[in-house]
Amino acid sequence: MAKNKVSITDSSIKSGVTSDAKKAICEFIWNGFDANAFHVELSYVANEIGFISSLIIKDDGDGISRSMLDSTFGKYQDSIKRKSFQWSSQVKGHRGKGRYAFNCFATRADWVSICKENDKLLKHHISIDAGDNDHFNDYSEEADNMIVHDVETGTEVTFTNVDLTQAFFESDDFTEYLKKEFAVFLKLNENAGKYITVNGKMLDYNSLIAETDTLQLNINDEKDGHVYGFHLTFVRWKEKMKENYCSYFLDDSQIEHFEKTTTLNNKDTDFHHSVYVISSYFNSFVPPQKPKTKTKHKTEIENQNLIYFPDFRGDKTEKDQVFKQLLKKVKVWILEKEKEYISHVAGEELWAKFEKNGTVTKPTNKYELPLYEDLKQTVKGIYSVQPKIFTNIKKEQAKTLVGCLNLLLQTDKREDLITIIESVVKMSAEERHRLAEILQVTELSYITNTISLLENRLKTVSAIKAMLFDKSLNAYEVPDVQKMVSSAFWLFGEQYNIVTEAEPDFQQALERYLNMIRKDNKGVGKSKISVEKLKHPDVNKEMDIFAFRQTKTSNAIENIIVELKRPNIKLGELELSQVKTYMRLIYQQPQFNSTAAKWTFILVGNELDNSGTIEGEYLTNKTWGKKDLVYHVDSNSQNYEIYVKTWSTLFDDFEMRHNFLLQKLQFRRDSLSAKYSTKKDLHNIVEDSIE
Repeated sequence: MAKNKVSITDSSIKSGVTSDAKKAICEFIWNGFDANAFHVELSYVANEIGFISSLIIKDDGDGISRSMLDSTFGKYQDSIKRKSFQWSSQVKGHRGKGRYAFNCFATRADWVSICKENDKLLKHHISIDAGDNDHFNDYSEEADNMIVHDVETGTEVTFTNVDLTQAFFESDDFTEYLKKEFAVFLKLNENAGKYITVNGKMLDYNSLIAETDTLQLNINDEKDGHVYGFHLTFVRWKEKMKENYCSYFLDDSQIEHFEKTTTLNNKDTDFHHSVYVISSYFNSFVPPQKPKTKTKHKTEIENQNLIYFPDFRGDKTEKDQVFKQLLKKVKVWILEKEKEYISHVAGEELWAKFEKNGTVTKPTNKYELPLYEDLKQTVKGIYSVQPKIFTNIKKEQAKTLVGCLNLLLQTDKREDLITIIESVVKMSAEERHRLAEILQVTELSYITNTISLLENRLKTVSAIKAMLFDKSLNAYEVPDVQKMVSSAFWLFGEQYNIVTEAEPDFQQALERYLNMIRKDNKGVGKSKISVEKLKHPDVNKEMDIFAFRQTKTSNAIENIIVELKRPNIKLGELELSQVKTYMRLIYQQPQFNSTAAKWTFILVGNELDNSGTIEGEYLTNKTWGKKDLVYHVDSNSQNYEIYVKTWSTLFDDFEMRHNFLLQKLQFRRDSLSAKYSTKKDLHNIVEDSIE
């Protein structure tokens, strides 16, 4: 055995290698792939108490060249792989110290390798001891070193006195580390058939893939008219991989010729991605040559994961028009994928966070919904262009920023958003253009949604007016008026949950009401809410429409009961007494009441009678400052109010609430008026306009 000196001390070597066993094992696996292996096998045996008695890493690569030992094992922090024909995604062991990584988990490493030299297969044995790193042992005189026949090249590394356990290798921590380390490489070489096994089980990295997609591109070479086909595979990873975000370019033999980082490596959206491009075009693609001298751009070059080799021969380069077109198309595709990711994943997560912490509030009515969606799409759009604006932003800062965006979006100064954003972060011309497009799209979406909403409401109001005021139709209270109003309950209040709308008695209404309250309050079980049998002389009274809504901020429950009268009934004392009976019944039933409950009763008809009863109630209750109020009482933290409204009053209220938009959008009202011959025509108009 010959002991050969390495040009550095043992202690210096130990201090320069990793102390992480997971990383150290990966170094040896990479060494196998660096030697052009297709299969790297890690195998171990544990003793009775779970400690490792045998650990071997074996590959089917080219083996360790005996003629190059002085340049490989004889030097530290230097490697012939620096000059080898591979890209950085393929070569990891080019720093010349990976072979010493075993120091953190074993006392010795033995390499038995078969390599091909001068058309002969040579088998030889090398070892390094942890306490003697500045030497390597070459067993050239022993029988293990010989010419062999009918075997394949490759290397087997055996480790002695392994300070690891079976639990270490079987842990999720180790398995996930291996996946993250090799997933990009294995996906890159998927068609070439490269893989890793651990005790015979193939390492499956697919659990790290969030989504994949493929695209086929054809690009015409204007020089010779040849049309090149490119097969693109996009991968979005669930986690940040060890590699930069790159596009990898391979020839039709799955050999990588070039790799280039995408434009999204410095974004903070967790858009972890890789793109693999396969084409015969790269059979003759020549990568850029390595600069002969160090330059100030050296760090930038290394950050792009580019290693330069002189071995390729061909007439295709980075400057080729076909390649330039390809890069543009790949970039567009990646940006489209990023937009989809922001919209469906990251942007939704950001928006959900803003809703949860109170930065934004959900709309309380259908009119607010388009504004809410406009703000949401704008925030997500800004996030996709410049994620740094919302990354690690504090709650109060987010609330201020989003609030300003919301106000600005409701003016004609939307383009000022770009100036505001640029005061926070710098944007490129391309980013400015993308953001301008997003603002135009969200504005158009907001306008079209609002127009659609108002059109449907105007059609519905027109149909209800015809049903009420056209006496020739002879409209009935329940099948006509009540049915149409139930579909347009926004006339009384937005975002109510209708409990009943088919005149059930109070017992049925109570059961439905309590069930819906329990459904909206996840923490309230059936044992907390009992549906008792009502005992009251008016229990069989029937309500036209009973609805409620629960506000998120105050946890208040707002209940509304609407009593509708058919068009030919005038409203007076008798009709008001009926509503007061409903109120007394509810007031006397504890199941209907809570400290957070508010009850509103609305009596609606075409006109008031001539008795003056309702007008007198208006005057009596005008001190409350509420239009159409005829009764108000606060008792035991309960609030009860009764309103009497004519249909004309309700329609006037609708016009006032929507007046700004109706004028701003300049609706042609005549075209939205109900066209009908029968009552069925009017019902169809309302049904077609349901939101």
